[in-house]
Amino acid sequence: MTLKEIAAIAGVSVATVSYVLNNTAQVSEETRQKVEKIIKETGYRSNMLAKSLRKNETFLIGVIVEDVTVWHTAPIIDGINEIAEIRGYNTILSNLRLLSKIESQFEHISIFQKDIDKALDVLIGMQVDGVIYVGMHDRKIGHVLHDIQKPVVYCYCYTDGEGSSVRYSNEKTAYQLTQDLIDKGHRNFGVINGLEGSEPARLRYRGFTKAINEAGIEVKPEHIVRGNWSYQKGKEVARELLSRKDHPDAIVAMNDEMAVGVYHAAEELGIKIPEEVSVTGFDNAEIAQYVSPKLTTVDRPLQEMGYRSMELLLNMIHGINVGDVNITLPCSIVEGESVKDRS
Repeated sequence: MTLKEIAAIAGVSVATVSYVLNNTAQVSEETRQKVEKIIKETGYRSNMLAKSLRKNETFLIGVIVEDVTVWHTAPIIDGINEIAEIRGYNTILSNLRLLSKIESQFEHISIFQKDIDKALDVLIGMQVDGVIYVGMHDRKIGHVLHDIQKPVVYCYCYTDGEGSSVRYSNEKTAYQLTQDLIDKGHRNFGVINGLEGSEPARLRYRGFTKAINEAGIEVKPEHIVRGNWSYQKGKEVARELLSRKDHPDAIVAMNDEMAVGVYHAAEELGIKIPEEVSVTGFDNAEIAQYVSPKLTTVDRPLQEMGYRSMELLLNMIHGINVGDVNITLPCSIVEGESVKDRS
C-alpha cells in the first residue's frame, strides 16, 4: 500500500495524506479521521528509510538519561516524547543507571565517562539527528558529550559556557517563597539546606538570604542547619531545631523529603503545624501528598522542560537557532496549609 493508493481510497490528495501522517499542516478533523481509518485498516507503515533519504534526516532523537529511576526524569521524558510524537519523530532512550553507582557524589561522574561515550556511540551509530542529555541533579556537568557534530541539548543540567540547556529557576523561586513567609509576618526563621556542594542547595539558599536581607531580618546561625535531601536527615536536624526554647516559627526546608521529616519531628515533640511553626518544602514530590496539613511547596515545570528541550533541539536540527540557547523556566508556588499568617 502506497500513499497514492491511500489518497485514492480516501478521495484526497497525496499531500493531504502526508499532512495527516506527519502532522505538518492543518487538515479538517473529518478528513483526518477518514485518512487515519484507512491507514489503520490497510496496515500502512511509513517507510522511515525512504523518508530519511529524501530529507537527509532519520527522524530519530537520542535521549541519554543519567538515571531513569530518579523521580523527576519520567515527566521530562514524557514531555520529550509528546513533542516528538507531534512532530513525527521517534526517540531512542539510553539509561546510564548512575544513581546506584555514584549516589549523590556528582563530582565522580567523570569516572563513568566511558559509559557515557559508549551510549553516545550507539546513538550516533543509529544515525540520530540530535541528542538530549537529561541530568539526575541540576548542576554544571562539563562537556560529557564530546564533539559529536550533532545538535545537543542538556536538560536539568548545563555545561560551563558551551551547549544549549533547559533548567528551572531555583534562586528566584526560593526568594518568592521566603518573601511570602515574610509578608505573612514571619521573622524567626530556620533553614534546612541541602547537600554541601549541591547547585540547587546553593541557589535556593541564595534566594532565601536575598529575601531576608532585603527585609532586614537576621537568622540565628544555630538555626541554619545542613541536611542531605533525605527524610531521615530532615527529621534529625528538625528535631534539634524544634527542641530549642527559641525554636523558629518558620522552617524553610530545601526539598519536600526533608520538610516531611520536619512534620514528624514536630509531631514527636508535640509541636503543631502551622500553629506553632510554619513549614515549606520544594519540588512538589509525591511524598508531600501524604502529610497533613497540606505542605506549601514549589512545583517545578518538569514536563515543560521536556517540551522545551525537544523543541529547542528540533530548531537546532533545522537551523533555526544559531549559537547556544540557555532557557530557565519559572516554577510555581503550591499553596498548602502549612504556613500560618502571623501578620
